[in-house]
Amino acid sequence: MNEKINRLRNFLEKLDVIRKKYEDIEAQKDQFNVFSAIFDTSDEVYLHSQFIYSLLSFKTGNEYYYLNAFLKTLDSKFQFKQDSLEIHKELHDIDILLIDKTTKYAVIVENKIYASDSNHTDEGQLEKYYRIVIEDEKIPENSVEVFYLSLDGHEPSPESVSTSKKYPQLCEKVQCISYPNEIRNWLQGCMRFVYNKPFQRETILQYIKLIDDMTNNVDIEERIEIKKLIGESKSNLESAKLLIDNVNHLHWHTIADFWNGLADALEKRGYEVTQRPTDENFTEIVHGSNRKKNNATLEIGIKTAHPFIIRIEEYNDEWFYFGVEKDKKTSKQYVKAFGTLVANDNSFESNEDWLIWRYSSIHDTDKEFNSWDIYNDATFNLIDDNYRQHITFTIIDDIDRFIKDVERLVAKDSTQS
Repeated sequence: MNEKINRLRNFLEKLDVIRKKYEDIEAQKDQFNVFSAIFDTSDEVYLHSQFIYSLLSFKTGNEYYYLNAFLKTLDSKFQFKQDSLEIHKELHDIDILLIDKTTKYAVIVENKIYASDSNHTDEGQLEKYYRIVIEDEKIPENSVEVFYLSLDGHEPSPESVSTSKKYPQLCEKVQCISYPNEIRNWLQGCMRFVYNKPFQRETILQYIKLIDDMTNNVDIEERIEIKKLIGESKSNLESAKLLIDNVNHLHWHTIADFWNGLADALEKRGYEVTQRPTDENFTEIVHGSNRKKNNATLEIGIKTAHPFIIRIEEYNDEWFYFGVEKDKKTSKQYVKAFGTLVANDNSFESNEDWLIWRYSSIHDTDKEFNSWDIYNDATFNLIDDNYRQHITFTIIDDIDRFIKDVERLVAKDSTQS
């Protein structure tokens, strides 16, 4: 085993040389991107859907060059006429809807960057859109196409397509597409329309660069050099395979160490931990089916010196948050304090299930923290003990401040009574 580790260490040292080389090259490049300068790059509605919609609805003379290229890329059967085509953004909450009521065809494009599906107890998100197009817009079911667009081409949640079970064939009809494949290919194909239109050309190139950055589709030369490094010796091949074979195991231990360490640190800070994630929870997230992963929850419950329990939770595609769930046993003075915090501090919110909750401030600097995704930089960095402790104590400091704010408001209310 020591020999394997030594070979792996030597391989990683050579790999580090390549990484630093391309970091230096990247630092010399023009880093400005108009999209990331103006928008949050994860903004589905105002950045990504808006840009795609703008291109699809753009006409040169009487020709929808971008739209036709888009349909060809998707191998869509959508048929339209110039005078009856409708292109909508956010109609019926559908991200992008192409519809022609004369030819009786429609295309639904649901766009997901990091958000999860917005399902309801009686109807899934895609079921709802599908039903509206069929029943309200009067498009025949066999003429409705549904495309589910994401960064990695993943499938919608089972609930999104099968909660009501009204359209059993919908699950098979949904076509999963991704930004680095279909969207990037579409935009690259559009370059022939704009070779003599510098503003359109440069805008599209900037957006392609944004896609590459978001999906880590950069530095082909770097990848070629890494491939050469791996192939130059049997030792390097074995070391690379050792890493690949152990990614899932690294993922499991990384999130387990973080969540268990957080619970331990909370106890050391004086809180009583009433609930911890189980090994089964971690296994569902790392090794489970898509359904198990989508339904898994990581949560910690802690008792304080006060008559309420704080829950710390993370769901797939949801930011890390904490708060106090609704409970009839919670005294009025604390309910009032929670309400005051929600009213006066916009970082706190309430809803039908929670008296008060907020996202952890770890997202101020580590926006994409996600226990489900080991390839996420913030999650992968949890392997580093120092970084993991930094995240842990940031979360605990958030909770300490929350309790002090509640104590202050309760004490103030008691004084005034």
